[in-house]
Amino acid sequence: MKFTKIISLLLVSVLGIGALASCANVDDRNTAALNKEALTYVSLRINPEIELLADEDDKVVAANAVNEDGEVVLSTVDLEGKTIEEAGAIFTETANDLGYFTPDGKKDTVYIDVESTTGIKDSELEEKLDKSIRDYFNNKGINGKIAPETLDKYADKAAEWGISAGHVKLVMRVLDAHPELTDTEVLELGVKDWMQLLKGNKDEEKVAAGLKADYRAEIDTLKGEYARLFELRTEIETLEAQLEGELTDEEKSAIEAQISEKEAELKPLQDEYKAKAGELKDTYKESSKDARKEYRAEAEKRKNENKSKQPKAEESTDGVPVHPKNLKKENIG
Repeated sequence: MKFTKIISLLLVSVLGIGALASCANVDDRNTAALNKEALTYVSLRINPEIELLADEDDKVVAANAVNEDGEVVLSTVDLEGKTIEEAGAIFTETANDLGYFTPDGKKDTVYIDVESTTGIKDSELEEKLDKSIRDYFNNKGINGKIAPETLDKYADKAAEWGISAGHVKLVMRVLDAHPELTDTEVLELGVKDWMQLLKGNKDEEKVAAGLKADYRAEIDTLKGEYARLFELRTEIETLEAQLEGELTDEEKSAIEAQISEKEAELKPLQDEYKAKAGELKDTYKESSKDARKEYRAEAEKRKNENKSKQPKAEESTDGVPVHPKNLKKENIG
C-alpha cells in the first residue's frame, strides 16, 4: 500500500501539480507504464552544469539546467533528439562560444557522470561522450580536460541511505526539482522513477535555477506549517507495517480503525497542503518565464563579448582567412 501511495505522488508531480497525493491506489497499468522506459542520466559540468535524460537509443529526451549558467547555455540550444555524444559536443561548443572557457583551456575541465537504471556505470557511453568532447577540443585547439564527476560530497548520505553516491546525487536532483517531496518519499521510489521525475521536469513545469533557493525556502516553511501532516503519514505507515505481522482478527480490526481515524484527519490537511504547494509552484513557474528571458539576454551578451575577445584571422596570399593559431613562425636567419 505504501508503494502505491508513493507512485500516486510521483504521477501527480510529473503532471505538474506538485503536491502530495491522496491515499488512493493507482491502476497497475499506470504503474507498469511508468516503469517501462529505461533511461540513462548524464550530467555535464564546466561552470555551466546541465543534466540529460537519454532513452534506450541514447537519444536525449530531456535536458535540465542545474545552475544559472546552465540555464544560459540551454537558452541558446535545443538538445532533445540529439544523441548523447552530439549533445555533449554541442554543450561544450556552446559553453566555449559563450566565453566559459579560458583562452587556452588549460584550466578548464568538463566533468561527466553517467548513471543507468541498473546502477551499473555505462562505460561505453562514457567513452563515446568523452571522445566527442575530446574531438571538439582537438578541432578547436583547446587544451581542455575531461574527467569523471567528483561525488565525494555525497559519500556521507550514501552511507546513511545505503545507496551509491551516484544515486544520492539523483535523489538530491529530484528534491531540487520537487522540493514539495521529502527525502523519505523519494527514497521509497527507485532509480527509474527518479529519472522519470527529472524527465517530467519540462520547461513549462520547472522553476528556473535562479529562483530555486527562494522556492525551496517557501516550501520548507510550508512543510513546517503542516508538520502534523507528515507526522500522520509516518504514523499511518507504521500501522500499515503492523498489519503485515501475525495478528488476531480483533487486533487487525483495532489497527484498521486507527488507520481510518488518522486518514480522516490526514485528508483535509493533505488537500490544503496540496493546494498551497501548487500555488507556490505556479507563482515561481510564472516568474521563471521572465527569468528565462534574462538568461537568453545574458547568453546574447556573453556571446558578443566573447566574439570581441577572439583574435582576428589574418588573410593568406590566396585570400583564405588564417587563424593566428595556425600561422607558422618564420626562422630568423
